[in-house]
Amino acid sequence: MLSSLFISNLALIKNCEINFDKGFNVILGQSGAGKSILIDAISFVLGAKADKTLLRTGENLMKVEAIFDSVSEKTKAKLNELGIDFDDQLVISRTLSADGKSVIRVNGSVVVLKALKEITADFVDFCGQHDSVGLINVNNHLAFLDRFVGGEAEGYLSALNEQFDRLQDVEKKIKALGGDDSERNRLKEILKFQIDEIESARLTLGEEEELRDKFNYISSAEKISENVGEALNLLERENSSATGNVYEAKNLLSSLGAFENIDECKERLNSVYYELKDVAETLEGILDGADFDPIMLEKIDKRLDLIKDLKRKYGKSVDEILAFCDNAKKRLEELDNSEEVLGKLEKERQSVQNEIGSTAEKLSTLRKERARVLEKDLERELEDLQMKGTTFKVNFEPCAPTRKGCDEVRFIFSANLGQEMKDLSKTASGGELSRLLLAFKNIMLDKESTVIFDEIDSGISGQTAGKVAEKLKNISKYLQTICITHTPVVASKGDEFILVTKESVGNETISHAKIIHDEEVVKEIANLIDGSEKISETAINHAKELLLKK
Repeated sequence: MLSSLFISNLALIKNCEINFDKGFNVILGQSGAGKSILIDAISFVLGAKADKTLLRTGENLMKVEAIFDSVSEKTKAKLNELGIDFDDQLVISRTLSADGKSVIRVNGSVVVLKALKEITADFVDFCGQHDSVGLINVNNHLAFLDRFVGGEAEGYLSALNEQFDRLQDVEKKIKALGGDDSERNRLKEILKFQIDEIESARLTLGEEEELRDKFNYISSAEKISENVGEALNLLERENSSATGNVYEAKNLLSSLGAFENIDECKERLNSVYYELKDVAETLEGILDGADFDPIMLEKIDKRLDLIKDLKRKYGKSVDEILAFCDNAKKRLEELDNSEEVLGKLEKERQSVQNEIGSTAEKLSTLRKERARVLEKDLERELEDLQMKGTTFKVNFEPCAPTRKGCDEVRFIFSANLGQEMKDLSKTASGGELSRLLLAFKNIMLDKESTVIFDEIDSGISGQTAGKVAEKLKNISKYLQTICITHTPVVASKGDEFILVTKESVGNETISHAKIIHDEEVVKEIANLIDGSEKISETAINHAKELLLKK
């Protein structure tokens, strides 16, 4: 249960701390005072979407901290799984800064939003005046029924989920083997084509790089011939060539005697001469092989186009293309030898499908048995809520088994004797839907922890309001109940009273929340009765009478 709540800089609330009772907690206050901000704060700390518009104007950080007592064994197991210590209390805090950054801590340990939602999934059930609209949506009806059925339904649904996982796994394996005969044969033909196309190309590693170098060389042959030829002329073909000049210089020095530094220069010129001769010979070889061959160039171009096309289909490089071919051969071999494996998988698939059908049928039988109980229980609760003559039925339609079973469920309803039963969306008024939701809550007390009602009694008055008040009070005997209300008789049933007020301080508006007792409680309930600026003595006496009846 929710023990206490601390709020800082959330909407109109600057700083606020509230302690909650284990029974019926009533939140009172004028319209617009900020009562729903308390619900927003609880939603936020339990993992609702972080909305920066909730951050108080002019502030940089908002924070909500909630303390919970008596968590379930399931929650304790989750905390243990996450390595979070737990003794007697669970402290959850969540902050949101102006730049949108949020930090969540559970008993001091930082957790991500997903973990927070997993921990707090069953902590609080929110029931607002608009939540009863969920009853209209036929897609929710099966979930309502399964919630009523409880653990047995959960067991079957868990089994179905596991069985569908197994079926999915088997079907993946079958698909990996090519599916049915026609699909497998089609895949084999594709693999054969791919293998033939790659093998017929006779690719070799490093081939593409060699072809590109050769293509670039042949493409540049004309320029190579021109430049290399001119270089050769300068080196030794012209009368005043570099080689000839070096040779002459060497001979001139050779005729001299052994003078200082001349011998060294003779040696160096001799080395230069032979180096130039070697360069000239190399260039002669290059010039001889630098013939421009357009036919060879076209062949190389076509070969490169073929490699490019294969890369587009099978890989980014020749290495990857060859690897693709090897894998295709292995895949083809698997398909050729898959008949025996496939036969076993087909039998396994049929076995799992039979299990799914059996589990779904058992779940359907259970649902139908419990649906009859649900119908009677709801009709009894609705009669207590001033809806005598109401008929409520759970309508079943069979469907192909899914993870949810083999049932499509919708609720049909008639508020008066003799009237045709129709879908809830076509016949139930807003007030009737609110009472129907309250009836659901009352018969499923052992399925929830803290329950919060946000003006669920809106639009209800007279004896009906009294009956709603009794139902809410009854719920609070088993579950911690928090209720925002404007209905005096509902408010009077409270065990703890929280008053939300709003005031202007300077240039800002601030909402406050505090626990009230005795005369303050009488005054606030009388205010709900009277509503005038000066509360009448009659309203005060009436409020006292209501409080005495609780």
